[in-house]
Amino acid sequence: MEINIVNGGIPLAGCPANWDEARTWLETANGSLPEDGPKWSWDCGLKLDFDGGIVHISSRFYPPKSNYGPTWDGSVTIWIGGTEFSNEKFDCPTLEELKGQVEKYVHGINEQVTSLLKSGLNNI
Repeated sequence: MEINIVNGGIPLAGCPANWDEARTWLETANGSLPEDGPKWSWDCGLKLDFDGGIVHISSRFYPPKSNYGPTWDGSVTIWIGGTEFSNEKFDCPTLEELKGQVEKYVHGINEQVTSLLKSGLNNI
């Protein structure tokens, strides 16, 4: 038994007729996309979404231990669309100082990206 998905009318040419066709299309459509970027997905009634992150933050900090050293140290890396844009190193004597410096740095990056996007999106 085939179940047709109808969302406010009769599906027109090019619209998947059922969830199997929709899943097959997703596999193909998402197959060549970067793993950490936006992905295609079907919502209820076969409404199509293209959602996901563009800016990604990755960090690692090592605690003060005999194996690592006397301070909290590590780095924050900023990725945009799969390209590394920044790698900031941190070396702090206390966890609270690390928290403050990292959050200030990430907040600054967020403000810069937001400002650039606000001024440049209309020029695309």
